[in-house]
Amino acid sequence: MDSASEIGHSGEGIGSLGRMSEPGEEPLIPRQVIGLTAIICAAVVITIAILGPLGTGSLQYRTSQSSTWQLEAQDVANIVLIAPALLVGGVLHLARRDSSKYLLVLTPISLMYNGISVGIGQEWVNPAYDGNVEQYAWLFLMLVIGGLILLVGSLSMFTKEDVPQFRPRGLKLYVVVMTVFLLLFALMWISELSQVMSTGDTTSGSYHETPTAWWLVKYLDLGVTIPFGFLALFLLLRRRESSYPMVLVSFGFFVGTGTAVNAMGWIMFINNDPQLQTSGLMIFAVLGLLSYGGFLYLVKDKLPHFVRR
Repeated sequence: MDSASEIGHSGEGIGSLGRMSEPGEEPLIPRQVIGLTAIICAAVVITIAILGPLGTGSLQYRTSQSSTWQLEAQDVANIVLIAPALLVGGVLHLARRDSSKYLLVLTPISLMYNGISVGIGQEWVNPAYDGNVEQYAWLFLMLVIGGLILLVGSLSMFTKEDVPQFRPRGLKLYVVVMTVFLLLFALMWISELSQVMSTGDTTSGSYHETPTAWWLVKYLDLGVTIPFGFLALFLLLRRRESSYPMVLVSFGFFVGTGTAVNAMGWIMFINNDPQLQTSGLMIFAVLGLLSYGGFLYLVKDKLPHFVRR
């Protein structure tokens, strides 16, 4: 047994919230609550997409046209990835299928991030932007609350038996690749942050048009998302048995982010959005592939058993 395994066995993990269950142990949150929460959240994200600019247009955001296109792309990502993962995962979880947790773990941080960024990040004090998004605040609050329930539930679904056997060389290579991914992500935002500090705007003008949303996203990503990813990688190397659920939740979020940013890039491209830097399409594609590849690497040993379980 290597030193990392010894630490994993002897340590207390990442606390009671992130502690993995023992086989047969009662989950922190009842199965019925998790399953119904997932199904309700699926209904909410579909409702937001139907009411928003991608659908009927009843829900009108107080933001720029470019940001509206990006919100349309977020709805596309939610319909293609998040809603199916929630719906199928919720049904499977109610049916006591163990495979449900690998779908549900994709969703909690994406739900909370979406609810917070859209619910708060409107240009409320700019008279140039008219809308009625505040009338639908309860929908975005449901995403935040549902995401929190699924986060706690997801972290406690996994047992030590679920942790794959990683070859040391492969694990180190994976950590290096995903570290590069996180650094690229961070450098993109740090570059824009430096531009705003030095010139008062970004090259594309995105800051001038939507400063509230711009600052909210930068604080969430640079203050929470990216540090959380680095912490997950560190724990994967040092305490991989106890940190495995946290790593899955983290990279499940990156799968959702990779899907959304690629959808944003192409919708902006189709609409000839001047804020789109065409070179970003290639970067988005690479980041998306890395995020999907990283998550599949983490669950690779479970894929052959997914249907049966």
